[in-house]
Amino acid sequence: MIYLILFIFVAYGASNIMIYGSIFSGWRRLWGTDKDNPSFFGKLFGCFMCLSFWWGIILSITMFSPTLASGLLTDFTAFGVVIPKTVLSVFFDACFASGGVWLVHTIQERIEE
Repeated sequence: MIYLILFIFVAYGASNIMIYGSIFSGWRRLWGTDKDNPSFFGKLFGCFMCLSFWWGIILSITMFSPTLASGLLTDFTAFGVVIPKTVLSVFFDACFASGGVWLVHTIQERIEE
């Protein structure tokens, strides 16, 4: 359970810094995040769900060793799904990161209101 929380907060922190942090403002200007005609990366750096999905892929591949839950972060064996550390499991981890980050971001926005 602690790994799931850690996974979500690492993806949230990285996405938040890249979307709103001043340290990446030059990077965002370089990729064209203007409102009228943003590039692919401009859209990516303006969307929490999109950027956190890609962070989920990166974290799924690099952050967790094969000894943790048989190499899976999102362990679907409880639901009868047995898959090795494959593209499908990395995709599930990325979807989990995107949904979790969206949830944390939504809660943060509601608190700020």
